[in-house]
Amino acid sequence: MGKLSNSLLSGSFGRTGRLVVANVNGTEILKHRPRKPTGNRNQKQLLIQQRMVESYNFLSAYKHFATKFFGRKNGMRSAYNMAMSNIMSHFQLDFTLMQISILYPGIAFAKGSLLQPVITGLVSAAANSFIIEWLDNSAGNAVRQTDLVQILYALEGETSSVFIENVATRADGAYTAALPPSWAGQPVHVWMGFLAADLEGVSNSVYAGSVVIS
Repeated sequence: MGKLSNSLLSGSFGRTGRLVVANVNGTEILKHRPRKPTGNRNQKQLLIQQRMVESYNFLSAYKHFATKFFGRKNGMRSAYNMAMSNIMSHFQLDFTLMQISILYPGIAFAKGSLLQPVITGLVSAAANSFIIEWLDNSAGNAVRQTDLVQILYALEGETSSVFIENVATRADGAYTAALPPSWAGQPVHVWMGFLAADLEGVSNSVYAGSVVIS
């Protein structure tokens, strides 16, 4: 028999039968413990499960960042929950073809109120690299000029991503990313956002587009 530790008024946790009590970000919740699945799963269930796995794999690269900088906690939904929801909503299920289609432009890795990037270029001018360029839209504000550039990129068709932090400032206007030689000739999708130098604010990330690597 399961038991509850402490009282509901003092921060309880544990389970009894199928009832589970948990403390989530200071809020106590009571819910049913899910039953273990029985029997074989059908193809639709397997595809749904696959989307969950692939969404988590994609988010893993910037999980630590999204946990802090993907908007504000909304009720029981944490920043991480909202970041995962964003990924899952853009890893779309096609039950006719039984496949997952990734809608890259809608993916985001940060949500905030800082002035977001204005992308002016994305090219692969040299082998195994891409250059992303942006406008210094700080309007001469010295604090905004020091905002730090965060870059996310992913090889098309892959369900993993690469996240690189603090690689340049808003005032720099450009950054060159080095890529593995095996990526040559393949499309890469790129996103960018700004983080305040004091780590107290972030912009919305923006989709810069895709580029075929030289």
